[in-house]
Amino acid sequence: MPPPTMPNPRTYITANELFRRIAHVLSTANEMPEGVNKQLHDTLSLACDGALQDSLQAFGNLFSKVDFLCKQHKIALRDVIAIQQMRRETNRAMPIATQDVPYHCRALSIFVSAVYGEHIPSSLVGRIAPINKPPKEYRHVDFRYLRCIVDQCDDNCIMVKIDHESYEEPMTLDLKSDELAYLKPLLHVGMQLNLLDCTKQGNALLPRLVVIEPDFLLDISAIARCFTDYGHHPLAYTVNRMGANANSQAILVGSFAGAALDDIINNDTDYDWRQTFTNTFKERTMEFCTCPDLNVREPFREVAVNQAKNIEEIVARLFDANQEGFDRSKALLEPSFVCEELGLQGRVDLMTSDFRLLVEQKSGANYNIQRNQPNEYGSFQKEEHYVQLLLYYGVLRHNFRLSNHQVDIRLLYSKYPLPGGLVVVAYLQRLFHEGIRLRNEIVAQEFGIAQRGFESVIDKLSPDTLNQNQLNSTFFLRYLEPQIEAVTLPLQMLDPLQRAYVCRMLTFTYNEQLLAKVGAQQTQGHSGADLWNMPLAEKRETGNIFTALELKDAQKSNDYNGVDTLTFIVPEQADDFLPNFRRGDMVYLYTYEPQTEPDVRHNILFKGVLVDLAVNQLVVHLNDGLQNDNFLKEAKHFAIEHASSDVGNASAVKAMHAFATANPQRKDLLLGQRAPLYNDQLTLTRSYHHSYDEVLLRIKQARDYYLLVGPPGTGKTSMALRFIVEEQEGNILLMSYTNRAVDEICDMLLSANIPFLRVGNEYSCDERFRPFLLDRLVESDPKLNLIKQRIEACRVFVGTTSTMQSRSNIFALKHFNLAVIDEASQILEPNIVGLLSANTPQPLALRLGLNAANDNVPAIDKFVLIGDHKQLPAVVQQNATQAAVNHPLLNAIGITDCRQSLFERLIHWERSQGRTRFIGTLNRQGRMHPHIARFPNDMFYTHEQIDVVPCAHQEEQQLHYNLPAQDELDNQLKAHRLLFFAAENNENEGASDKANPAEARIVARILGRIHRFYAQDFDANRTVGVIVPYRNQIAMIRRELAKLGIAELDNITIDTVERYQGSQRDVIIYSFTIVHRYQLDFLTANCFEENGKIIDRKLNVALTRARKQMIITGHMPTLCFNRTFKALIDHVRENGLVVEEQGAI
Repeated sequence: MPPPTMPNPRTYITANELFRRIAHVLSTANEMPEGVNKQLHDTLSLACDGALQDSLQAFGNLFSKVDFLCKQHKIALRDVIAIQQMRRETNRAMPIATQDVPYHCRALSIFVSAVYGEHIPSSLVGRIAPINKPPKEYRHVDFRYLRCIVDQCDDNCIMVKIDHESYEEPMTLDLKSDELAYLKPLLHVGMQLNLLDCTKQGNALLPRLVVIEPDFLLDISAIARCFTDYGHHPLAYTVNRMGANANSQAILVGSFAGAALDDIINNDTDYDWRQTFTNTFKERTMEFCTCPDLNVREPFREVAVNQAKNIEEIVARLFDANQEGFDRSKALLEPSFVCEELGLQGRVDLMTSDFRLLVEQKSGANYNIQRNQPNEYGSFQKEEHYVQLLLYYGVLRHNFRLSNHQVDIRLLYSKYPLPGGLVVVAYLQRLFHEGIRLRNEIVAQEFGIAQRGFESVIDKLSPDTLNQNQLNSTFFLRYLEPQIEAVTLPLQMLDPLQRAYVCRMLTFTYNEQLLAKVGAQQTQGHSGADLWNMPLAEKRETGNIFTALELKDAQKSNDYNGVDTLTFIVPEQADDFLPNFRRGDMVYLYTYEPQTEPDVRHNILFKGVLVDLAVNQLVVHLNDGLQNDNFLKEAKHFAIEHASSDVGNASAVKAMHAFATANPQRKDLLLGQRAPLYNDQLTLTRSYHHSYDEVLLRIKQARDYYLLVGPPGTGKTSMALRFIVEEQEGNILLMSYTNRAVDEICDMLLSANIPFLRVGNEYSCDERFRPFLLDRLVESDPKLNLIKQRIEACRVFVGTTSTMQSRSNIFALKHFNLAVIDEASQILEPNIVGLLSANTPQPLALRLGLNAANDNVPAIDKFVLIGDHKQLPAVVQQNATQAAVNHPLLNAIGITDCRQSLFERLIHWERSQGRTRFIGTLNRQGRMHPHIARFPNDMFYTHEQIDVVPCAHQEEQQLHYNLPAQDELDNQLKAHRLLFFAAENNENEGASDKANPAEARIVARILGRIHRFYAQDFDANRTVGVIVPYRNQIAMIRRELAKLGIAELDNITIDTVERYQGSQRDVIIYSFTIVHRYQLDFLTANCFEENGKIIDRKLNVALTRARKQMIITGHMPTLCFNRTFKALIDHVRENGLVVEEQGAI
């Protein structure tokens, strides 16, 4: 059976919808001038997104999208100037003058008309300006920093368009200087550039420095790592990303030394190296247990004591008033920076808040110091460390406009005592420019891989390519070349199918990374570059920034850390402020002057986790504590914004390389080149449950894999997973995609009295299960051998798939007979295949007596994937066109769309091969009352034929709402399990399309009634929950709830469909929220077709969370444009109640 096809790409964004929005701006400009900027900006964004929804290109920001579409549709230059002018002015915080609104609406109308091929409606013609806005006196141009886009690029000439109203016509970019000539082959039309320190000669620009695609931030340490004795080729960056995480005593010493520097700064008088040692062991338990050379050449303890002693002496010198004289009270540990001018980000080990001192610490050997022989630059630092510090220094200069003489730069080599251990670093412009050149080459290469495919570089990955200096020393040949070959050789050994698979999945991963960094469609999600590309007004409107926070309290989470737990008062925000943050989010915290605009680019940033969030206060836990809170207590405002992370994409790159090194039989299995095996002689040790025994037997008999489809409410975790664990002998690895699902697995194991260890950290783990965390073993008894014994004695390990990928050294301690992966339909193939391809290291394989003739015995013998491909899939930024797979070898094994999970692919593959014994379906659900289950069963699960268990509540005829009704609404709620409340169109009521005040009022009123009906039986975690499509609607409903004054309702879960997957409540209220037709694109983005039926995965999840009652509210005229939503409303009309008149609510 072929895999289901996605419906043809289409969009609900139409020219009529866009023209209607322009008319709305013109109608409301006088009464609501403060909303004009945002409405125009949003409409321009929507117009671009609709036009580019099937594009294969990635666009960095609105500037590049508008430029591309104007070119594509041949819009006249005078109109392009007006359109870009409109874009710039809507970006600003200053409201657009009322007299300028018709001009900007004219520019936007011309853009929509040209791009969508529709005439401007006659109803608009008389209202928009008849001509473009006349030119005016322009602002001063800062030639130190110009953002531009490449307009023309050939051998003779490079022309750029500057994003500034003073220079609307293209200008020539002069790259004749030797330092910039390398850029010519890297540039192409549409590429964005930062031109720094320019001079202007006629129509030509001569920059001192050019940064390509500056929104693509590269980590400074990753660039520096590419500077080696054998060269600094951009592909070294690729090789470094692909290699497995190294583990050695030197790396563990580095972790210890970094922690020691923090602890010495934080504990001026009573530092004890033993505390640092215990903390490092606790944080790196698995690494210590699996370190191959621990204590081999020299005892770790001895090395650590020496490093700590050297650091103590050096820190004392730096902050001694009679020696270096820096101010200890201004010391900051591990502050972060983002520098959009240079396209860099990074984290410094130590600096002072007055910018006088910048220190980077290194724990490894430095032969220049050891032999007292300076390097080619006449100093003692290693080149990669020199580059790293120069790039940090460049960031400070560009972000804070510091001069060359304001900052002292030092390298602290903690292996060596004074004077050698503290190296003064001088600014060297040539090496700084070399660092920026490599950054540009890497970024051009990352874009190239995304756009041309990994095939474009795979054959270049070799030691010969990286060895630019053609070293042939013994050290290179014996140590360095084998390390490079360990990464590159497996890629050259792949057969054609394996090569096609690795290349396509890596291309997909690189495109996801690109979109996460530089921007996807505004309607689909946001990117790291929003930190500076999103106007402050839009950040506030979308709830992506907290401003004007006041510090209420600053505490240490334990005696030894710095100040790391900060409580802030959230001031009264504007009525339309709806925070787009959740507990557990990674954030940047920074200070700013009250009269200035908050901007991450010009402030010292502290990375942390949002651990608590209420209406009027929030708590942040900093990753690195502050030595004192003086810096915090200066009278400034604080801001919080989202911090991005490359972890997901980085681990997917490593995972695809792990596949390349996997056992050949495992590779063949995963790519459909050998059939999975089974042993039908095996029997169950006992009967578990008549509904599950057959599936359990098939799982036991399968030797390679088993695929278990678990529709909503069928007891995947509480029953099936428990029985699998109880039946299976040997070691078991239990994983899931989300921490919430891992908590549920832990809950099941605890109630079944099955001992387990949880792999992860305390902030992502429910408090009940923190005692089972691996690092808690260390707290009770920090002895290496005892910890190893505890790990070896434990049979069941639990964690998220992403945590297990980053802690893959567990496979050096444990060989797993079985891995069970829950929520498998939510995990992209590159994010799971690495775990399934992992190898058991040879020492363990030999000790266990496994067949280790070759050194790649799979770390996991057999795997069970549990999921439901009709519920929500993984979140993906790429559209259907970008994710489509067109390679015949891959199509032949069922790979047609990279957005599909491995679970879904294997199910379709098994069915296409006519095999049924490796797929099971749980088809009795004990959650939904039959009245609630009927619509999803008929629409989405006809193939599975799901029946009820039945549980007691599924056989009840009446809802237990026994209190007398107070009005018609009470009567409706008491009489029907299925209700739809029609909401009015409240477009003019709120500033955000992603929040709906009318529906929020309906939801709050119903919640008050549910709370009254349940009375003393009300339980915030079980009784009722609210599901919404947008995070902004959560805050809108909370605001309405606050007016009711019912404390228990403050604790109910109101969340998005994505976050509700896997949960259930007695009563579910679903607020559709949308009132615009274009928003149907977002709501229906996760649909596919199966046997002629549209399977709407998001709607399926929303409708299958309720046990006893399902209540829906929405704007009927908008919803009825979609046939599935219309069918739902018709179904409720026939089987429940549709309330259309507003009086009832």
